[in-house]
Amino acid sequence: MIPECPRSSETRSRTRCQGAELTQTRSGLLSEIKTPIKTEPFNEHYSLIPGKELGRGKFAVVKKYVEKQTGKEYAAKFMRKRRKGQDCRLEIVHEIAVLELATASPWVINLHQVYETASEMILVLEYAAGGDL
Repeated sequence: MIPECPRSSETRSRTRCQGAELTQTRSGLLSEIKTPIKTEPFNEHYSLIPGKELGRGKFAVVKKYVEKQTGKEYAAKFMRKRRKGQDCRLEIVHEIAVLELATASPWVINLHQVYETASEMILVLEYAAGGDL
């Protein structure tokens, strides 16, 4: 879950987390990610499985997709970049950074890819069948 957009100055500080140096904004959000953000059309690479909405929140919808090239199933989280008239891209980048930090944990869903459109960012996540979030 991404918190609503807190506004603060963009002063940056450095922090260490398990040997990796991370850049944080003054509000404590991580701002550097390793996963490339793709801008090509998402639907060229993934097909929606009809009727498979996995979840819906205030600012995001999660749907089940299949990667066309491999046939593997993924959960695609569509997140609006603007909320209540404010740009919240930094909060989404923070969520991506947290998912990257948790890749070694067997208890956290893995991030596969990230796409960006004019109005939203799409996080392609590991699909965990049969469970509740």
